[in-house]
Amino acid sequence: MLVERFRASIGPFVAAAESTHMPMIFADGQEADHPIVFANRAFRDLAGFDAEALPGQPIAGLLGELADSGTSAAIQTALSAGESGNWELQCRRADRSEFLAAIFLSPMRDAQHVIRHNLLSFIELGGPVDRLLEQRNEFHALYEQAPGFIAAAEGPEHRFTFANASYKRFVGRDQLVGLTVAETMPELVEQGFIGLLDQVYRTGEPFVGTGMPLGFVDPETGKSEQRYADFVYQAVRNAGGKITGLFCEGYDVTVQRKTAESLSALQSEMIHISRVNAMGTMATTLAHELNQPLSAITNYAAGGLKLIDPAEHGAGRLIQAMEGINEAAHRAADIIRNMRELTRRREPKRVAFELKSAVGECVRLVRATVSPGISIRDQVASGTTMAADRVQIQQVIINLLRNACEAVMQMDRQEVSITAHAKHDSLVVSVIDTGPGVSAEAAQDIFSWSDSTKEGGMGFGLSICRTIVEAHRGRIWLENSGSNGSEFCFSVPLLSETAQA
Repeated sequence: MLVERFRASIGPFVAAAESTHMPMIFADGQEADHPIVFANRAFRDLAGFDAEALPGQPIAGLLGELADSGTSAAIQTALSAGESGNWELQCRRADRSEFLAAIFLSPMRDAQHVIRHNLLSFIELGGPVDRLLEQRNEFHALYEQAPGFIAAAEGPEHRFTFANASYKRFVGRDQLVGLTVAETMPELVEQGFIGLLDQVYRTGEPFVGTGMPLGFVDPETGKSEQRYADFVYQAVRNAGGKITGLFCEGYDVTVQRKTAESLSALQSEMIHISRVNAMGTMATTLAHELNQPLSAITNYAAGGLKLIDPAEHGAGRLIQAMEGINEAAHRAADIIRNMRELTRRREPKRVAFELKSAVGECVRLVRATVSPGISIRDQVASGTTMAADRVQIQQVIINLLRNACEAVMQMDRQEVSITAHAKHDSLVVSVIDTGPGVSAEAAQDIFSWSDSTKEGGMGFGLSICRTIVEAHRGRIWLENSGSNGSEFCFSVPLLSETAQA
């Protein structure tokens, strides 16, 4: 009945449709399932479906055999909406062989603009497509051998359609095609990388990354490795201008980045060596220039002691002052000599000494040079022994105490304390203050040489402390810092009884 009604409605056009070389199908425009009313010989020759069985069958059945599910659904939607459209897709014949074709849908209206039938016409693209596929394979072969990495993905989920050998080496995966970026590299989701791809797919604006760090996890070992890349992600559009996927091209610059970092570290070491050499020259000059006045001070102090009559009133205090001058002059000479030895990078002489006594000397010296309102508490236990270069360790302690005193100068609580305790195989010395704390920025490089922020400072203080401590095979660090104060610590390994003997 449908076929007769169709022939009656378009009359002589049936003969023209039957004889044309363009494959055609006519579907009813009135019934909901759009049954097929006519298929010409060209379509039967192209697709191989039985001409006797097609008329009267719902169009969905044929489309399900002929096209993929997505395109089939899209054509049926257009049929129901009374819209025209065109699609390019890989089609299946009745014998399941494939061919590439363009499908055009055209509604056929009567004088009242009512859709009576729908025309589906087919253009086989086999010849041109074979050449396109050949060219694509040539391009793929070229891409596969390219020194830079290349990859392509389709759809909003970024499903890989191509990835060359360089790309696979960079990401550390072999199985990519057919899978999404998130499926193959879930670690990139946490790093926000998928969001960048979504943005390119959504906006069409390319994303360019230069020296961009990317962390990849080895699927077999679970170990993470950071790599660096220069790359560009750009949108791929179809003939209608719609974004269908993404194309990536770039280079692995991990080796260059690590080489640059190594070079930077080497430059820093050269700068350090230059500074050490400068300090050595300065120490030599100071030793030469200061030895004579220091000798004069000790001589005058010794002579002054001989001139004092112990029986005179107040002689005891005067004798104590002159002995303090003599002691300080000898300590200054020892510090200069040790500074010169330190710049020569020689092993320090490790001799056991009583730490309580050495700390007491440091506290007395610092108290004489700071505000009398600052409380310095020596909490080092009597009998504590350290095996090290006594003068060098005193340099470290004096520097830490002075810094702590300067930190509390403007505080309501002006307290500084020094303690010592054994931990594992080391003796740990701590200097604690009630100052305002150290900023996070300053704490990063606090033990490296830098321009001093103190008026008249040289920026050597904590850097020298670190050099001294590390020469003793110990370490120095900032244990705590906050609004209630800071705690600086350094450790020196304990010598075994055999080594001390």
